[in-house]
Amino acid sequence: MADSGCHSVIESLGVYLPPKKVSSKEILRACRVKMMLPLQRLTGIKTRRMAGESEFSIDLARRAIQECLDRSKYGPGDVELLICCNISRYDGPNFHFSFEPSTSVQLKRDFGLDNALVFDISNACAGMFTGINIADSYIRAGFIKRALVVSGEYITHLTVTAQKEILNRDDERIACLTLGDSGAAVMLERTDNPKVGFHAIDMYTLGKFSEYCIAKPTKEEHGGAIMLTESMKLHAVAIRESVRHFGSVLLQLKWPRDAINYVIMHQTARTAISQTANMINRLMGEEICDKESMINNLAERGNTSTTTHFVALWDNIAKNKFNPGDTVIFAIQASGITIGTAPYTFDDLPVRMREIEAQRPAEARMPAALGGTAAPVAEILPKTTEPSISVSISPISLPRIRIESIGIVPLDSTMEHDAVALAGAAAEDCFNRSVYQRQQIDMLIHSGVHRNEFVCEPALAALIAGRVGVNGEAEPDGPKTFAYDVFNGAIGFLNACYNAIAMIAAKKCDNIMVVASEVENNTGTDKELLGVRETGSALILDRSEDNRTGFGSFVFRYFTDYIDAFRSHIGQEKGLAFLSFIRNPEIETYYLQCIKDAVCEVMLRENLKASQIKAIFPPQISSEFITRMSESLGIVREKFVDVVDGGKDLFTSSLPHTLRRAQETNQVQNGDIGLIINVGSGIQVGCAIYYF
Repeated sequence: MADSGCHSVIESLGVYLPPKKVSSKEILRACRVKMMLPLQRLTGIKTRRMAGESEFSIDLARRAIQECLDRSKYGPGDVELLICCNISRYDGPNFHFSFEPSTSVQLKRDFGLDNALVFDISNACAGMFTGINIADSYIRAGFIKRALVVSGEYITHLTVTAQKEILNRDDERIACLTLGDSGAAVMLERTDNPKVGFHAIDMYTLGKFSEYCIAKPTKEEHGGAIMLTESMKLHAVAIRESVRHFGSVLLQLKWPRDAINYVIMHQTARTAISQTANMINRLMGEEICDKESMINNLAERGNTSTTTHFVALWDNIAKNKFNPGDTVIFAIQASGITIGTAPYTFDDLPVRMREIEAQRPAEARMPAALGGTAAPVAEILPKTTEPSISVSISPISLPRIRIESIGIVPLDSTMEHDAVALAGAAAEDCFNRSVYQRQQIDMLIHSGVHRNEFVCEPALAALIAGRVGVNGEAEPDGPKTFAYDVFNGAIGFLNACYNAIAMIAAKKCDNIMVVASEVENNTGTDKELLGVRETGSALILDRSEDNRTGFGSFVFRYFTDYIDAFRSHIGQEKGLAFLSFIRNPEIETYYLQCIKDAVCEVMLRENLKASQIKAIFPPQISSEFITRMSESLGIVREKFVDVVDGGKDLFTSSLPHTLRRAQETNQVQNGDIGLIINVGSGIQVGCAIYYF
């Protein structure tokens, strides 16, 4: 696990805290049922920040990005990758919980991030470190030099719902009372200095315990969302595994025990932090963790979910706690259950942040963090007039990554209406066709959008890993699997494949499974159906044996002038959640206009002509759409693989289903070249060349 070559270092940090403070006593007083619960004493939380009146999740992310850019030597045009990592997509009043377009593509437009590849990921409270892990892989693989990772967490809406529903102190909704709101953004850049930055980012998921914490819309008539947590069980597993992993990572790094200056855990409760500290000290045989080294900022922040480590980092930089050369261990814990350890050594970041803050006018110094009045969000956004169009290309010089096996749920299947079951069945089919056993899978990425009951925590990938039995309960030194979701509409599957390639190229994984599944959320209601096929799919990717077979260049392009062509969010009526969406009737025409540019770009990058392409793997929106695409590109219809065949949109499963069809019908053979095309809300277009 020692450094080899380049890796990432934090160049800038931005944190935003909404101005409203609410005490634990006030939280308890607002509960419908009188609670005799010593919340402050048990958790260590005195106050927390609460948004939700005029600021929501995307607003908190915007402010964090602006704070980060204000402290950075880089501008928006320098950002090559943007990953948005929040659990909550509560973006407006009356439980406006967004599904499409992704938060990242909206932020790309807002800030003029013209050169950035963008996508959302979701992985419960491990979200930001999942994003940093992915960005670090892109940097290590040589794909990019700079990345921006952001999260805006308006999660106290769960507190408001819980106050209406909690019945007693043993209620599974109690954890909702510990939450606080914040935004955090981190600018990462490449460094070749082995003494600073992230020495390792090691994460894994124990899917066997994935149902210990579930967040989803409530079924009560008052509406909103709720989080149900088996806190005792979750903490028991999380603390035990965190301590084991802490020791394992330090052993692999061969560091002396005195190399560690600070430990920052996920900030959940004072008791969890103290228990972990005691267990680490017992493991190490000395007091590594004490009140000085074990960071605890719960008193005024509460559990801020994905942002917790970076809010704590900012708070303690401001208190002159960290200095150049100090090493901090980030201990990562999240529902799923996801565990991680990330050792980090500071360059001059703490000094730079303090100097920059001191030089800023008093009125510009994190007003909300100091309890002042925040300016309207519109005032902090740059004024952009040009449509955002960007390109991202994977270096052709890298070793080829291939598709090792494909699994699908047959389109005539009568399987149950369940996203986890559909993805699990596709994964099983994939394993049946693969040389890999399930315990050998290093990473599992789910890229579907529509899921049962609109579950937003944990990552569906964790639930799928648990269902399939992919290292669901890992031995201390046994094989492990890391699971997370890419959440980026219909283009999410291709984003996930690109992430997998970066992870393998960075030598963090040997193989990765990418799965997708969709359900019709409005089934059984009087609401309009979206029109997606309820199916599942899976691919396993690994390093090509001949260094010829596999993916070539990728191109991702963005046309945010059309960002409103499709929007979807959760709606609620009398305790019933449904998918509410607006679709421009001309959206398919817009797709075709945007696709042509991306196809030309990827063909140019690989120096290919249309005549050299044996098969085209298009989005399976409809057979009519495929015909129009053929006409638009001027390529004969016979080259386009059509699986939809008069049926519903295959959405995120388009690629696996078309690849499988082409193989089974011998439309492609060894030596052939394929063109992959994806399109999704935003509008986003992704293209890739594949060598069979």
